[in-house]
Amino acid sequence: MTYLNNPSIIPLIAFSFVLVFYLWYTFSTIYHFVRFGYGTKPKTLALVFFVGSFILFVISIYTYTQIDWSNILPMTPL
Repeated sequence: MTYLNNPSIIPLIAFSFVLVFYLWYTFSTIYHFVRFGYGTKPKTLALVFFVGSFILFVISIYTYTQIDWSNILPMTPL
């Protein structure tokens, strides 16, 4: 359990939980739109939702890599 004492691992664990939840939510929404939708309108909506979620995913990964954690972590009470 000594790896949990490393303060740089805590944001990574939190980010991983948020990422898994977000990807599961996106997958389940797209799956249900495509599987249970009739006609082309739900499938078009699923495509728009998928493209938008992919763009937000790329933006969140990019901003996460740009954060300077050495300035933020001393402000948190660990």
